[in-house]
Amino acid sequence: EKRTMTLIERNGYHDSVYINAAKIFQGIHTEKRKDRILVRYGDDSVSPMLTFKDEYSQRVAYELAFNALKYQDLLEEILLDSCVYPCQSIPDELTSLLVVMLYDLQDRKFQARDIFDEEEPVAEVRKVECYLYRY
Repeated sequence: EKRTMTLIERNGYHDSVYINAAKIFQGIHTEKRKDRILVRYGDDSVSPMLTFKDEYSQRVAYELAFNALKYQDLLEEILLDSCVYPCQSIPDELTSLLVVMLYDLQDRKFQARDIFDEEEPVAEVRKVECYLYRY
């Protein structure tokens, strides 16, 4: 079991992990002053409902969210410098997902992630992933 977990970590996570990590990040990201906002994260007035498959999924979702938070300024700079952001096809509500997935993508050294047969695909995750790969 431990070997499988290491393999999953190296080649990406299930779509649900990215969704949960984005929800966590949405609630904890650092808000900039109004005159310094370059990246918009949409409305976070509703507290997110997190649903984890298991303890491992919960742990990696929090780990991903907190790592993205640690590098939030750098990740935002990368999004802006590479012209990935702003994007008309991705609403502000998905910016947290964009940041979390960008962190994971660079952490995997820009290698494509494995898609798992048993997982339910999440359209937003696949859309953001395809968008990031184009840049």
